[in-house]
Amino acid sequence: MFIHMETNNKAEAIKAWLSNNRRLENQKSLANKFGKSRTFVSLSLNKQSVTRASENLINEIYEYLHKKYGI
Repeated sequence: MFIHMETNNKAEAIKAWLSNNRRLENQKSLANKFGKSRTFVSLSLNKQSVTRASENLINEIYEYLHKKYGI
């Protein structure tokens, strides 16, 4: 779990959105967009990596999906 509860909520929202919109985005496309590995994106979304870099990535992905798709 991340230190900030809002980041945990964002990670869950991203996972739920990805499961329903696989044709628009997936973990690999997000990894490419943010210059990270798909493994790092997966570990971050599943809260298995809770470093500051993971928290920043979750926040960046959420902002991107919010601006582009309105989640």
